[in-house]
Parts: sequence; structure tokens; C-alpha cells
Amino acid sequence: MLKYFRSLISLCLALAAALLLAAPALAAGEETPEAALRQVQTAIDTHDAALLEKYVDVGRITQRGVDAFMADLVSRPPKAVSGSGETLPLLAMLSSAVQSGAQSQTAQTVKMLVAEETRKFVVWGVSSGNFSGKPVKKERKATDGGLFSPLFSDASVGRKELRNVKSVTRDGDKAAASVVLFDHGSERSYPVDLALTRREAGNWQVTDVTNAAALIAAIRKEAENR
Repeated sequence: MLKYFRSLISLCLALAAALLLAAPALAAGEETPEAALRQVQTAIDTHDAALLEKYVDVGRITQRGVDAFMADLVSRPPKAVSGSGETLPLLAMLSSAVQSGAQSQTAQTVKMLVAEETRKFVVWGVSSGNFSGKPVKKERKATDGGLFSPLFSDASVGRKELRNVKSVTRDGDKAAASVVLFDHGSERSYPVDLALTRREAGNWQVTDVTNAAALIAAIRKEAENR
């Protein structure tokens, strides 16, 4: 379970914030879904966490990712919980939440804590320069975060890059894009389907990873086969 959770955290971080895209050049000031994805790259390349959160709903995506993660664990509970040091009690807490059911108060509390810890790690990954591949701040320590921060100790903090934009379709204030995520830290690629929404301010924002459940299932299979 430890390998699976840490692998999943790495993907959640990548999906939530490291949305790098080699999109075609657009006219200055033109606000389209493609332009929004280019702004995400700018945010990461310039270590601008505020700009990132303008174009990526980090909180929503991390929450939905954790929801899918917990649902997967409830539907297929791990056979055993293993870990060491400070991670074992945290994994035991996660296991207890799973056993209590996805909609239990315990599960809801754990999901909220893990989602918030993931969001903070994402913001750190951008502002520190790690997700751009050019760190400008000191390495994050496990004790720098909250209760669940030790679970991030093995998460990939390498550069994240969205490649091969297959399609960007728009329907009113909604849009969708299909891309391939490459994690330079783990050297793995994943197909990612993104949903974008046009906000009242006029900017487009990445609001969902619509194939999150399939990605989580694939990562779990990878972890179990190691």
C-alpha cells in the first residue's frame, strides 16, 4: 500500500499542477483554452504559484483525485498495510478510514486532510522551482507540512510536461483537451483528459481530470507489480 500511495501522490501532484504544454503560439491577449494551458506553463517556468492557481483549480483537482483514490481503496482494499517509522501510523489511519466506508465521517476527514496536504505540496513544487526542473529554494523536509506530509517523502518532484496535445474542443464556456503527461522524475508517461471552464473574469481554468479513476487504477497496478 505504501508504494501505491506514494506513486499515486506523485501523479496527483503532476495532474494538479505540473501541466506543461508545448501549445502553438497565439496572439497576445487572446484568451482561449490553448492560451490558458500556455499560461500554466508560464506559471511553472517562472515559479508563480498565484498564476498557476488562476489557470488551474488546484484545490478541486486534488480533492477529486483523493476522492477517486479513496473510492478505489474501498472497492479493492489492500491485503496488508506496511511501512516504517512515521509513515506506518499514517497508513494505518488511511486503512481505518477505508474500512469505515467512503462516506463515513472518518473517511471524509482523512480525505480533507490529504487533499489539503497535496494542495500545499503542489504550491511548494511550483514556487520552489522543482516542477520546472530548476529548483531555486531549499529542499522540502517531511516535517515542513502537516500530519500527512511524511507520505510525500518519496513523491516525484521532477519536471512535469504535458506532451502530444491530441485535441482541444470547445462548447460554450466548457472545453476539453487530451494530452500525454510525462514525469521526468519517474520517467513515466500517462494519458490525461482535462476539462476546462471559462470563468467570469474571462480566463479559462483547468477544473478536472476526467479520467482520474482510470489513471489511479493504472498506477495501483504498476505499484502492485513492482
